[in-house]
Amino acid sequence: MNKSESKYFNTAKKMNKALLSLLEQKDFDFITVKEICEKAGVNRSTFYLHYDNTADLLEETIENNN
Repeated sequence: MNKSESKYFNTAKKMNKALLSLLEQKDFDFITVKEICEKAGVNRSTFYLHYDNTADLLEETIENNN
């Protein structure tokens, strides 16, 4: 794995953790991209580089935690 791949996966991991943390506080339907980005410490554009929407992030988070 090269440096850019590592950075990509680390960023995705941060967003996964942010989503899990937010899910402890509220229902998925009420979680926004803005909240995920703030919690993960990433820009909104970075979120959309990885995912089309919050449902895509949720799907990946579920897959990674099984």
